[in-house]
Amino acid sequence: MSPVDRMAAQAQRILLVLPSLERGGGERVLLQLARSFLAAGREVHVAVLVGGGPLRGDVPDAAVLHELIDADRVAKSFTLAWRAFPKLASLLRTVEPKAILSTMTGTNLLTILACIRARVGARLVLREASSLVNARSIFKRQAMRWLYRKAGSVIAVSNGVAEDLRGLGVPSDRIRVINNPVDQKRLRHLAEVGPTLPNLDGVPYVMALGRLTEAKDYPTLLRAYSASKLRHSHRLVIVGEGEERAKLESVVRDLGVADRVLLAGALDNPFHVLADAALLVLSSRWEGYPNVLLEALALDVPVVATDCRHGPRELLGGCCRGRTVPVGDSIALARAMDEEMNRPLCSSDGVVAGHAPQMIASRYLAVLDGAQ
Repeated sequence: MSPVDRMAAQAQRILLVLPSLERGGGERVLLQLARSFLAAGREVHVAVLVGGGPLRGDVPDAAVLHELIDADRVAKSFTLAWRAFPKLASLLRTVEPKAILSTMTGTNLLTILACIRARVGARLVLREASSLVNARSIFKRQAMRWLYRKAGSVIAVSNGVAEDLRGLGVPSDRIRVINNPVDQKRLRHLAEVGPTLPNLDGVPYVMALGRLTEAKDYPTLLRAYSASKLRHSHRLVIVGEGEERAKLESVVRDLGVADRVLLAGALDNPFHVLADAALLVLSSRWEGYPNVLLEALALDVPVVATDCRHGPRELLGGCCRGRTVPVGDSIALARAMDEEMNRPLCSSDGVVAGHAPQMIASRYLAVLDGAQ
């Protein structure tokens, strides 16, 4: 193929579809991809089902933002999908993208149906970032089994997620495994300008970062911290908000560590707090490919993680700055936290370099262009 033909085959206008601009890993990844696609000379449109959100300021100026539903009129579940569906189908006909990249299971399903409704000829690529453990609804799994096959390609963020997709019947030749990017330079800048936390009084701390949900299994982390030697030398800071806050506050009181644990809430920019941590702990029951581990390594923070489905083992397998422990085992987690703090520091540059934004974006563009 000549250079002219290759240029003609490229997806010059790309539409990214996100559920919202809240503080989610998937949202941050697609906004990073938007920056990289723009740098590669592509025209980028960003469609969010629900407008507003703390990451709205991170949408690149050169991208065209489409907010389908006003933030002050947010509905839930099927009502949200019902209202967003015709707007998304209409947007597809108006923008006429050459390629569409959608992320998050519910948004992926809606985007497939909108493409069918709009009868667009764009190449549709889905990004699946979560273990099937997260899709407990039989209806959702059946919808994925039927609709995901209609996409041109499905990008799995880890080999484990790819295995889940094959188990749903998605053809192997349509699945591509592409890990998440991490922009070390940008993270270090955000760490420099980010806010600090009050009430720490210079005491060193270990931290966890993520929504207060069942998936993150913070009760196990709290029990591990209570049993570790770090309880006496370091505080525990948990950055995030969610439906399990009241439960976690109760666990903190029951363990007698209320004066040592800080439930800091959500932060738009948590990276200064992360960069100053002595250790990042991921206690999740399930993941897809946890960005927070990459972000910690990019900021030279050692990590301990549960060996959950999916991602930590793949990510940390060749890294000397982290270790994994069984899911739900607070004693093993406490031991690993203590041991990791006493290990000599070593470089994680190899892991970080393997997730460079330009390299990851080029792999996405190859899929969006239909080159693989």
